[in-house]
Amino acid sequence: MKPLYIAFVWNQHQPYYLDTMKKEYIMPWVRLHATKDYYQMAAILREYPQIRQTFNLTPSLVAQLDDYLEGADDYYLRVMKPVEELSPEEKRFLLSHYFDIHWERVIGCWPRYSQLLSKQGRCKEPESVEAALARFTDQDYLDLQVWFNLAWIDPEVRQKDEELSALQQKGQSFSEEDKALVLKKQWDIIRQVVPVHKELAQSGQIELITTPFYHPIVPLLIDSTSALRATPGLHLPSTFSYPEDAAEQTVRAVNQYRRHFDGTPSGIWPPEQAVSPEALAMFADHGFDWTITDEDILARSLNCEIYRDGFGHVLNADELYRPYLAQVQGREIAVIFRDHHLSDRIGFVYHQMSMDHAVDDLIHRFHKIRESVANCQGPHLVTLALDGENAWEWYPGDKQEFLHKLYSRLSQDTLLRTVTVSEFLQEHPPGRHLENLHSGSWVDHSVTRWIGSESKNRLWQMLLDARQMLERVRGTISPERLMRAKENLLIAEGSDYTWWVDSMPYYLAAPFEALFRKHLANAYRECGVANPPYLDEPVIRPQHGEAAWVDDPLAGPTAMVQAKN
Repeated sequence: MKPLYIAFVWNQHQPYYLDTMKKEYIMPWVRLHATKDYYQMAAILREYPQIRQTFNLTPSLVAQLDDYLEGADDYYLRVMKPVEELSPEEKRFLLSHYFDIHWERVIGCWPRYSQLLSKQGRCKEPESVEAALARFTDQDYLDLQVWFNLAWIDPEVRQKDEELSALQQKGQSFSEEDKALVLKKQWDIIRQVVPVHKELAQSGQIELITTPFYHPIVPLLIDSTSALRATPGLHLPSTFSYPEDAAEQTVRAVNQYRRHFDGTPSGIWPPEQAVSPEALAMFADHGFDWTITDEDILARSLNCEIYRDGFGHVLNADELYRPYLAQVQGREIAVIFRDHHLSDRIGFVYHQMSMDHAVDDLIHRFHKIRESVANCQGPHLVTLALDGENAWEWYPGDKQEFLHKLYSRLSQDTLLRTVTVSEFLQEHPPGRHLENLHSGSWVDHSVTRWIGSESKNRLWQMLLDARQMLERVRGTISPERLMRAKENLLIAEGSDYTWWVDSMPYYLAAPFEALFRKHLANAYRECGVANPPYLDEPVIRPQHGEAAWVDDPLAGPTAMVQAKN
């Protein structure tokens, strides 16, 4: 019996949180996910040499890891000072944000951390935080500082490290020395993130790919009117069309890859799996052999449906589970299409099951696919592609039990063979062609998550105004200033700003929207041009009944602002 090939493609990405003027990070998630996920997701494979996988380390993530190792800090780190030196504002920040991890799955595992959450009032509203100030002792704050940073270290890493394991057992009454130890361990783990990926890539166990540098929606950078292909009649702002920016973001990504991992990447992950014929042609022009997107893009490119039965099994499996050669604007590039359903089961479903049942379910589904294509020509590739960090906080005990059980089962199953994408494509080049590629992303096979609403369109218009300003001043300012201004604009092209606006709750979206305006203001400042007044005004406001208090990302960790309705 022929085996079924399986490609796991983990997308490791964080938005670019740096305020480039202050040289400070407004969020800690690069640092914390590095200690909980980015190292261990790769390191765990050392125990399973038969398992092959593909990792996308986005350049914006790698750049921020580099910054941390060169001494950068973030707002959450700045309140790790000795307790007696904490101001009331910094204590408020601790009480508001040092419970930013899953309350039941993580905090609930540790009696002292749970006690502190109850003492805080299990609420982030200002009134609750103010009341907690009177209840918290110096030892409470110290224990909170330690527990937050300790809990954000991967559980298996903590278990295997004697000093961290001892801190877990101690559980409370921590000292300043204990706090310093946790921070030292964090930096030790961060230092290993790039090396462990490089080690596994050099051995051939994993493949490393890349993404345009600041994670832009490439089809929209090339031509924002491409959004109309999937959504005719969508209301759009003035046309944004800077294919040279898309090319620069891509070239920068390749250059960073060369510096960190040697050689050049064969594959490229389009941010948010957003593709268009123009985007794929550009990827081919820059030497990429393959790219990846969602099954819905395949369905619309073939003008068919991916049919599933009531259990989620694909009925026309021969169409989905194979690579295609996309023929775009006179170029060719291989494209693989992820199984949306299976990827989402890892991301959103399996944490609700016992881990034995979850692994049984996934293995069973692999074999159902293998059986369904047994009489079809050619080898078949099932692609599971998803974020490599966000799901695990919802799993009991994080990723360890699920991944160990899954990798152990896959290692022993001779009919299921994990591969890197390039490994599969080299042995089994695409046998089918795509002549009409649909333009869209993994979200509803369109790009409306990033353009088309009133607030998203305002961000695009601001970006366009700043980009046009840059062209007007070109040749009138020094190359150094022009380069710094361009850097801020490239950052602002990142997808995360428009992702959050009009799509997420106000308290989550507001910091990103404010940072977006800050990047544009930085660009105007570098060019010696006065800021348009609209850059001083928030684009979004809280809806009726929505929390109006948010951290001010531009003022630092001690400032809270109340939005005007």
